[in-house]
Amino acid sequence: MRICARCLGASIGHSVSLVLFLMGYLPSLWIASAFIIIMMVDWSFQKYLDIESTNFRRLFTGIAGGIGVGTIIWTAFSLVEHFIFS
Repeated sequence: MRICARCLGASIGHSVSLVLFLMGYLPSLWIASAFIIIMMVDWSFQKYLDIESTNFRRLFTGIAGGIGVGTIIWTAFSLVEHFIFS
């Protein structure tokens, strides 16, 4: 199955965020938000300004966005776990 570079990057980023979560080194939510914005800006430039993105840039922004989304997911998981088991 073929997968686009940005989606591959997002999958890699999600995996990286899981490893960071297990190690206890998740980035802050501000950094996670910045990573997501980086991916959204690249996508928006391609979609609305007709600026073609390269596969390398798609992969890089996908990894950043995947780490950002993964960080938010794992932070939410930690908060829910804290409230349930505290």
